[in-house]
Amino acid sequence: MKDEVLSLFPIPVLVCQYPDSFDDEWDFIRKLDYCDVKLRTKNTFILEHPKLSKIREFIDIKIKKFTREIMLSYNKLDITQSWVNKSGKGASHHDHIHSNSIVSGVWYPHVIDNMPPINFYNKIDKNISLQYGSRNNFNSSTFFIPPMKGDLILFPSDLSHGVPENKSDEDRYSLSFNTWVKGDLGEIDSLNYLPSSFHHTNS
Repeated sequence: MKDEVLSLFPIPVLVCQYPDSFDDEWDFIRKLDYCDVKLRTKNTFILEHPKLSKIREFIDIKIKKFTREIMLSYNKLDITQSWVNKSGKGASHHDHIHSNSIVSGVWYPHVIDNMPPINFYNKIDKNISLQYGSRNNFNSSTFFIPPMKGDLILFPSDLSHGVPENKSDEDRYSLSFNTWVKGDLGEIDSLNYLPSSFHHTNS
């Protein structure tokens, strides 16, 4: 018998390209009001704005694809908060996860060649470091994805990620968002059922 290598519990990351022009949306994003300290929009529900309705529709379709075709779940995920990050020269985003969210994502309205990528990190720390001839899915602790203009990247919200220092002279823009379940969670037979609402009857 041949040896068999199993890839147990892989983590899905979906990369999609927005198919249409978005010059008007990009112009709108550039002119938004941004916080001076946190480098993000003051509006943290930005995908609810009518100017971004086409982008919102595209993202909703891909969230459904991620949920139904990859996670094989019939739950519906709705976008909760959404905001735009604006990172100037020297700025970076520390490693973090998105709490109170199921699937998170980032859409890139503007990218130039020397913009920093988004980095994803293995949350299982290894206490022994071997010498590796090359890297693969089994021995890597970091994966980076250099986005293209118009790319949408979807990933589980508990997947640690960050952005290295922006060394370019241009601002780096990224539209981020979180999601949550609409409806019930879990399964009755698995004893982890969580209904979306409780109905109490007074006796």
